[in-house]
Amino acid sequence: MMLFTISAVAGLKAQDTTIHKLADPLPYMPKWEVTSNITLALSRFTGNVSRNLNDDPYLLMVRKFDATGMSAWRAGINGFRRRTEDMNGGFGGEVVRTSEENWASLVIGREWRRTLGSGFYVFAGVDGRGIYRTSQSKSVQFDGWSQTEIITKANEYGGSLGGMGGIGVKLHDRIILYTESILYTQMLQTERSFLVNGNNTTLESKTTFSVIPMVPIALFLTVQF
Repeated sequence: MMLFTISAVAGLKAQDTTIHKLADPLPYMPKWEVTSNITLALSRFTGNVSRNLNDDPYLLMVRKFDATGMSAWRAGINGFRRRTEDMNGGFGGEVVRTSEENWASLVIGREWRRTLGSGFYVFAGVDGRGIYRTSQSKSVQFDGWSQTEIITKANEYGGSLGGMGGIGVKLHDRIILYTESILYTQMLQTERSFLVNGNNTTLESKTTFSVIPMVPIALFLTVQF
């Protein structure tokens, strides 16, 4: 009888342990994260259509976590391309104006996290950022006898290095909302030129060094995998 009682108690304890593990599973350990900047969507939803994301560090980001799930490599991109064309005609002839603008930014860095409880966490890390901008405006005028071509060019390229940090909260097991601030040291090379029928005139060529702080102005939505 005693052996039966001991066996029954041991069986109940084992069953209770199994149920407890099923009811309280280990927290999900992320391997990857995909992040999108949702600030523009929120701005349009609230009626602020003047919001511009061109100067935000990234629109999309991917993170690869290590085995602990508390540190990750990160890579983000931002950019746009815009082209317009306008044709005007009159007594003085016909004028065709074309403008084109391209911009790209790439962020690569390392991030570390620390949990605060209740789904909140803080993070900090270092980033390197490359920047490339180019714009060109071209005007071609026909007066019936000759053609005049005027081109204005502007190029800007460089990079920055610095730290970043922020705070986030888990909205679901695999969905996170966060914001971050940055402090970068930046170098940019700026070149502008003016061409008339192929004759080039340099308007500007300079290198600028600056320190760029950015307070948390953007919200990012993350999905973990």
